[in-house]
Amino acid sequence: MSSLISFSASFKRISQAIGEVIEFQSRIWVINIHEGTLNDESFIINEDSFKEPMQWMVKRQYSTEMIEKVDAMKRSQIVVLMLNNVEHRLIRVK
Repeated sequence: MSSLISFSASFKRISQAIGEVIEFQSRIWVINIHEGTLNDESFIINEDSFKEPMQWMVKRQYSTEMIEKVDAMKRSQIVVLMLNNVEHRLIRVK
């Protein structure tokens, strides 16, 4: 009986880990970098080709606090961050 409980707990942890990987790989973000000029830039990030969550933010040198805040966002949420004195508006689409 204890081996069945142990198997069940292990299976639950594995299922949860797989679910988390699938979740981050299906996320889509819209990012607007607002400099207050005509040079504003917007782009879409789809995490399905990434090896780890928030890889795109790490590459752009967002702080750990910013990455954690964005990683916890739910769908349709918007967050505004300041990076190098430039406003970054992030929207989680999916």
